[in-house]
Amino acid sequence: MSRKSKIIVFSVLIVLGIVMLGYGVFVHSAEVWPQKEDGSPAVVKSGPALVEEASVGGIRLDESGKIKQTYTGAAPKECAT
Repeated sequence: MSRKSKIIVFSVLIVLGIVMLGYGVFVHSAEVWPQKEDGSPAVVKSGPALVEEASVGGIRLDESGKIKQTYTGAAPKECAT
């Protein structure tokens, strides 16, 4: 394989990777329309925002720097888990 063909193959792979990355960001940042129990739309949040809420939404740091749970009892009704 010549030097020129190696550069072309490498460049095509880089461009293909950038296109795939852009496609993934576009698809996974679509708006999600959650619904309340009565079927009415709730506040619109993006997919990544919903994932963050489900994974770390119930915790925060207090003044001393310790992690504190903000949810008590059962999980919020919007959380299917």
